[in-house]
Amino acid sequence: MNKIKQVAVIGKGGEINEELKKIAKELGEKLVENNCRIICGGRDGIMKEVCKGAKKAKKYREGMTVGILPTTKKETANEYVDIVIPTGMSYARNQIIVLSADVVVGIGGGAGTLSEIAMAWQYGKKIILIEKSGGWSEKIAKEEKIDEKEREKIIRVKEVEEAIEIIRKI
Repeated sequence: MNKIKQVAVIGKGGEINEELKKIAKELGEKLVENNCRIICGGRDGIMKEVCKGAKKAKKYREGMTVGILPTTKKETANEYVDIVIPTGMSYARNQIIVLSADVVVGIGGGAGTLSEIAMAWQYGKKIILIEKSGGWSEKIAKEEKIDEKEREKIIRVKEVEEAIEIIRKI
């Protein structure tokens, strides 16, 4: 059996549009079909939809979705998270999300997503950003890097399937 890859999926919390829901659900389903565990912030928005998509996968099994919560209360996790990890660390929990992952995938997002992308960059994690998903993921995808450090470029993709192909090769 292949080692399970851990993929951090980061992105916009709160209300999201139907297109972002579709992208996140497709990503969640395809990640699980490719033996990947999803690490996320465990709340709503992209986090909820990616976990929801994971549960639709034929290869889904308990434990494939992990939510690293900013609060101390397990009940703040969305209903699709299998493993709930309350931290009480607020945004500092973003470091746990990033460090737990083999690769980070961004969809849209605000300041929290920006901090996760920056941490992933600092820690030398592979970063895949979905173009045309809005927010910081889209803005940074256009630049393909955050600063002038000599690192592998941020990888921008148009479709979920492109992200999956890259993850398969990691």
